[in-house]
Amino acid sequence: MADQFDPRYRLAPRQTEDPGARRRARMLLEQQRDRLREIPRRPENIGRFEAWAEGRDLPDDRPRIGTLCTLIPFELVYALGGLPVRLGCGNAALVQRGEEVLTGDVCPLAKASFASFLDPQGPAGGCAAVVLPSSCDAKRKLGEILADFSPTFVFNLPPEQDAHRYGRFAADEVARLAQFLARVLGRRLTRRSLRRAVREGRRRTALVRALQDARAREPGALSVRDFFLILQALHQGADPQDWAREASRVLEWARAYRPERPRMRPRLVLTGAPLQWPNFKLLHLIEESGADVVADTLCTGAQSLYDPVVADEWSRGAQYRSLAQRYVFASACPCFISQATRLSRVLDLVDATRADGVVHHGLRLCQLFDIETYRLSQVLKERKIPFLHVRTDYSLEDVEQLRVRFEAFLEQVEGV
Repeated sequence: MADQFDPRYRLAPRQTEDPGARRRARMLLEQQRDRLREIPRRPENIGRFEAWAEGRDLPDDRPRIGTLCTLIPFELVYALGGLPVRLGCGNAALVQRGEEVLTGDVCPLAKASFASFLDPQGPAGGCAAVVLPSSCDAKRKLGEILADFSPTFVFNLPPEQDAHRYGRFAADEVARLAQFLARVLGRRLTRRSLRRAVREGRRRTALVRALQDARAREPGALSVRDFFLILQALHQGADPQDWAREASRVLEWARAYRPERPRMRPRLVLTGAPLQWPNFKLLHLIEESGADVVADTLCTGAQSLYDPVVADEWSRGAQYRSLAQRYVFASACPCFISQATRLSRVLDLVDATRADGVVHHGLRLCQLFDIETYRLSQVLKERKIPFLHVRTDYSLEDVEQLRVRFEAFLEQVEGV
């Protein structure tokens, strides 16, 4: 298999010790952990998910594959005996560190994530390879830079979600990724191991759907902040069997919840750019202002595990096509030309969860979501659904300003 990147101009990895950056990152992590402890009702086993989300208590007997997006078919990693580790970072303290190389107008998520590669002790150093999709310009070009640090694969995406036109292309990309992972990990991918990984993934999807349904019925059963933490913990290197066992305990706990009185807080659908732990600023703001997120389309939220892989046969080619259908053609990512998939998903969730409004998270310098805001706002306006676009970054300096805007939005919601 030929190298995806031209090796003629490869650079030596630029890694330097920066104890100050590590200390600041730890401090911010502890601050956010303390914020979560203020949640009135939390699962007894939430500490397991916190540890996994922070890269602690992970199995050390299985190779790790770094990822920067949930558009990657994780079943391939599991089928080859590996564990996916999402290197997408939400730690504001690492943005400046990433700017040492990624100068200019690059989104804070890309900068903070790249800081992991600059730190010799960062999580990227423990990964056998890195896989990222061509879902935005930052990720597309970041692949060539990361290839200096580790074997790197860019999973190419078609421009449109047209399975008839691009189905074979997407399935071929899945096959190419499978070959890359098998070569890097030194293992052979079998139809049986892939089928087992697909079936186990479907069980995890059913578990996440059940958790989401429990929250939609009664948001007080599980905070959206803990829900996001639980979801993101899986792709930080946790053993999927351990994760499923602990998540099942949370589901039983959530289903057993009986509120003392009806919950009168506004119900919201959250959409837009990813919110990666510990960047839960917007989630803190929503719940502390007296509202509930009852559904989301974020790739770091329920959307990351909501759709199952549907396989009608188990040949290798058929499984590759099924993975392409699930990860490419069912995705609500705005990297594709048409916005219809995500708009339909938002409207369906508003109806299904009886939501009172929609909040859109815009991450500064993320043009994909910024450009989509106009059409989304107009479609919701035509349907008289209250809408708020929150454009922010990793900084905490705008929290009070955002709080004022959000409280005004809630007044609008309650007045409808």
